[in-house]
Amino acid sequence: MVASQTGRDSYQALDDNQTSRTSLGRMAVTSLAGLLALVVAFAAGRSSASEVHQAGGAAAAFSEEAPNKPVGLWEPQLSPAFHEEPIAKNTVRRFDAYLMQMAAFADPQTKLANVEQWLAPDFQYETVGFPTSRTPAGWCVSGEEQQFRTTFNMSVFSQMLFFGSDDMATTTSYGNVFWKEPLFGVPAPKKWVYFRVTDFYSARKTSPTRGQLYYNFMMIDFADLLRRVGHPVLPKATLPEGLVLTSEANDGVPAPLSVVAREQDCTAARKLSLAALQEDWAGSGPAETKAWASDMIFYGPGGIGTARGTEQYHKHVLEPFRAAFADRQVETKIFGCEGNYCGAFGELRGRHVGTWLGLKASGKPVAIRFAFHWHVTDGSVKEGWAIFDVPGLFKQVGLDFFAMAAETPLQI
Repeated sequence: MVASQTGRDSYQALDDNQTSRTSLGRMAVTSLAGLLALVVAFAAGRSSASEVHQAGGAAAAFSEEAPNKPVGLWEPQLSPAFHEEPIAKNTVRRFDAYLMQMAAFADPQTKLANVEQWLAPDFQYETVGFPTSRTPAGWCVSGEEQQFRTTFNMSVFSQMLFFGSDDMATTTSYGNVFWKEPLFGVPAPKKWVYFRVTDFYSARKTSPTRGQLYYNFMMIDFADLLRRVGHPVLPKATLPEGLVLTSEANDGVPAPLSVVAREQDCTAARKLSLAALQEDWAGSGPAETKAWASDMIFYGPGGIGTARGTEQYHKHVLEPFRAAFADRQVETKIFGCEGNYCGAFGELRGRHVGTWLGLKASGKPVAIRFAFHWHVTDGSVKEGWAIFDVPGLFKQVGLDFFAMAAETPLQI
């Protein structure tokens, strides 16, 4: 597949008042237990969810249910190895198990009652592209969950990393999905496609061993997804694009298993990951990459690619970013570690003074949402994973990322 296009190696900002689509996306990550047995079931459920939407919307279907109908609450059967996980991580595991094993077959009333076991009343869901929801019902009955299931009517997700603490959890995964319907104006290829996706969660305790999620940010690597289906928006990356792997360690897949992580040095991982975040992406001087091992691997998003070794990372990842943005600052919204693994979600702030990912300088102050994950071993950062909210950046300088993708002639 050709990943670049004539006339799209750089872009000029449009008028500030031009409207454009914005952020976020969604996904449900599969639980480790029961994955193989549930692929067919989940595929069928995506189709049934689409039928509810087409018959007048999930809200209408929900209103038809008897308000006093008794609802049975489902509890996943988890391996004893997961019983002592940090609270936020275990809450996500139970929530995801329901989504993958039961939600596709539930009526709206039953589904909402069940997800409210794990979602707080003030639950807020933010995404790229899909609508933001501010209640469990908003997400479950009429929000991103419904739109996602209509667009991608069959899907299987594979987690690469999954870790957390009592108050946060995060995953980085990939999805193999059947893209059935148009998405944000981009034509549906009507075939199985692959995309990277990441989630960050905030949770609060409801008992000594249980919790509820009150915030979830999810981001699909849309730059890479659209490149894969022949509608690239960004210029071809210098580094190789497309292949992203889990950790090079026997810490479990997804990494890390909590029973393994408890024996690892979380304090050292936290210190080195925070150093990598600040030294690489903030400040006014040159990047130093002191936190990284010389043979490190950085799995960047579409438009950047995979860097192997600090020389590639410095030259092809950090230098272009630091040349394009002045007055760089990092605003972290969620940060947490488990064992040798840490993750951060937030915004990279700066003034857009140079070309980055083909986007010519606008001179504007911008905030780029990021999702970073790091794996620390032997006193340095060995592996890193990143996704950026590229559609959100385009919107801030007056460009519609998805409209540009839709207008791009199909490239095979």
